[in-house]
Amino acid sequence: MIVAFGLASAVTHGQVSIEVDASQQGKKISTDLIGAFFEDINYGADGGLYAELVQNRSFEYYKVKVSKMDPLTAWSLVKKGKSVAEMQIESIKPLNEFNTKYLKVSIKKAGDEVVVRNSGFDGIPVQAGQKYRFSVYLRSEGKFSKPVVVSILSDKGEVIGGGSITKITGEWKKYAFEITPTASCESANLNLGTKGKGTLCMDMVSLFPENTFKNRENGLRQDLAQAIADIKPKFLRFPGGCVSHGSGNDNAYRWKNTVGDVAWRKPNWNLWEYHQTYGLGFYEYFQYCEDIGAKPLPVLPMGISCQFRNREIIPMDQMGPWVQDALDLVEFANGDVNTKWGKVRAEMGHPKPFGLEYICIGNEEDDIPAFRERFPLFENAMRKAYPNIKILGTSGVAAAGRYFDSLWEYSKANNVYGVDEHYYMSPSWFLNNNHRYDQYDRNGPKVFMGEYASQNDLLGNAIAEAAFLTGAERNADIIQFACYAPLLCRENNNQWHPDLIRFDNTKISKTASYYVQQMYGVNSGDEYLNSTVAYEPGYAASQVNYTGKVGVGSWMTQAEFDDLKVESDGKVVIDENFQSGAANWTALGGSFSLKDGIYAETAEKDPAWSICNTPVLSGNYTMTLKARKISGAEGFVIPFAFTDSRNYSWLNIGGWGNSQNAIEMCVNGGRTALISKGGHIESNRWYAIKIEVKGASVKCYLDDALILEAPVPEGPVTTSVTKDTKTNELIVKMVNAGSKEIKSTLSLKGLTTEQDVKLVTLTGDAKQRNSIEAPNTIAPKESKLHVSSKFDMMLPPNSLQVFRVKL
Repeated sequence: MIVAFGLASAVTHGQVSIEVDASQQGKKISTDLIGAFFEDINYGADGGLYAELVQNRSFEYYKVKVSKMDPLTAWSLVKKGKSVAEMQIESIKPLNEFNTKYLKVSIKKAGDEVVVRNSGFDGIPVQAGQKYRFSVYLRSEGKFSKPVVVSILSDKGEVIGGGSITKITGEWKKYAFEITPTASCESANLNLGTKGKGTLCMDMVSLFPENTFKNRENGLRQDLAQAIADIKPKFLRFPGGCVSHGSGNDNAYRWKNTVGDVAWRKPNWNLWEYHQTYGLGFYEYFQYCEDIGAKPLPVLPMGISCQFRNREIIPMDQMGPWVQDALDLVEFANGDVNTKWGKVRAEMGHPKPFGLEYICIGNEEDDIPAFRERFPLFENAMRKAYPNIKILGTSGVAAAGRYFDSLWEYSKANNVYGVDEHYYMSPSWFLNNNHRYDQYDRNGPKVFMGEYASQNDLLGNAIAEAAFLTGAERNADIIQFACYAPLLCRENNNQWHPDLIRFDNTKISKTASYYVQQMYGVNSGDEYLNSTVAYEPGYAASQVNYTGKVGVGSWMTQAEFDDLKVESDGKVVIDENFQSGAANWTALGGSFSLKDGIYAETAEKDPAWSICNTPVLSGNYTMTLKARKISGAEGFVIPFAFTDSRNYSWLNIGGWGNSQNAIEMCVNGGRTALISKGGHIESNRWYAIKIEVKGASVKCYLDDALILEAPVPEGPVTTSVTKDTKTNELIVKMVNAGSKEIKSTLSLKGLTTEQDVKLVTLTGDAKQRNSIEAPNTIAPKESKLHVSSKFDMMLPPNSLQVFRVKL
């Protein structure tokens, strides 16, 4: 579809001028920047990317505190006519030591028929004329002479495909054949029925589409795998974050349980409260990486389970097998066919090594003594056995804070190749942190933006992420990898929001954030060229207004405050020493009282805050006060620019478990950190706090030391210009995160020819989103753009635009 967003006009003068020298020598940047992160969350594997259509195929589901599942989940017994039968789970004579449960059907009276039925994942989708591989392991107890009839039953009760099994013996045997349905159905059932009498045992009941991605036999759902491949990810991080280290160490993801014959893989439940068959295991992940040209980035547990669920720590004298797992994974991926684990890979069908380069050790680890004892075990063993393997470490769970700082320091001191940063923040944070990586140490570890998202799947969120990525490309000499999270979400099984791709049994919906990732992934370069963005005089780049009331407060902390003063334009606007009471104050939460001229909060609420009723009307002022923490988990919140309880800013000192300082802004009830850094405060100590406001600039001091400076909004337009040296093309990305169309003038110095190019534009209403029912509400559109050394073009509101120019 051709639209007219990008038609160039005669050169006049834009509201914003963008200039780049196309002939300049670019800065070398990562060619692996944009990737994908797969975690088995939101039913991302079973019932999702993994193409198996039977749920709980091996009856290995079991009850755990957080899950309602059991070994008969998705299974039912249908007794027709006067049949008498029952089914139960047994483990007396299992298929093997890893697959220990099976279904035992005792038929005392056959009647018309006894049917064991599987309902799949909200039904079993099949298409007419397509082939499906059915397989099952069966055995009988005693004589069982009647056949087992396998059928696919539509939601209308019609048999639309099937086959039969005869000669069932007393020993486990695999039976397999193809089924080609005669009609399509989105929510069919799989039936195994018999008119026989006796005892029938079954395990590993499978119905698998032949049409998988790249036609792999134990492969991936075609449309989902293709949608991921269409991002053109340069790497794939797997099998997850929290899933990797698990809820308790028995729940950790051990890769050796996920390779070999699927019937001999040891399944497990995961901390997202459902079960994993491990049919999609490490071999399949490596194979998929190879199929789509992505580098594998496996994440391995390090003997410390998830701190948010049930943290357990493996004793040091039992860490040997965990370290050996990491070494053996390299052998599995890269080893010769004559090695133990290289032979396993070869027997699975891939004698050629996969070419593993990187391993991630741990996920979102806290910087606790157990971490510092265990990480070197992996690091030293890997460096000795496989010195070419690059290890990626961790920076904890947040974008800043005590653990973030100390883990980065640890990684620098120990020459760790890269550090994995995670942050799920608001759109404002992404827009205000475009320069986050500008000052990172170029001689330290590489950055891995391993998990990030802006907390919603609206177009406005996606554009904020697009703006942030212009900064990531600018700093791609230090940022090696970046991947959004999570990747997949099965409709009606949402455990985390937002996600790149939502799906049900037959349909998928790509979010606006998906298209941002795709537009960056498809249009990646290997050199970065400096560009400048300049607004015309008088252009209102910033709408920030820090006028309003001020106050004091705390978060889950008892605190005392004194000597609050606000000075503006050489005049004292507020001077509170609380000697005459607090009649001019309004408490909005907590319990505030006066004692000996000190304004004290004693409730430890979140938040406990009180506002001075005298407004600050000037946009230039300095606020000073003293504060002391008495007890509690965190620290102070100092409101300013307060309009009401849904619209304000505040300085948060000692927040997030007394690990971070931040300047936060709340707009219509949505609070976000504009800037945050590690920091904490001590109890029973008076601190001098100062907040300086000069228009759109805010500087915050603690005991006269500058601790935070809110970034001054630069305007809604951000750009990134890269070069693809293989194709000799200039790649221009432009983001307008504002709500109004902007006229721009582009100067491409050094461009000697005029040309018509393809312009790809993602734009629309900032509050729009795609859904399963309306998957194309937001989508990129193509148009033609006439490019010369200087030309005008329009930047639509809430937009990301990309074009490539031949040099």
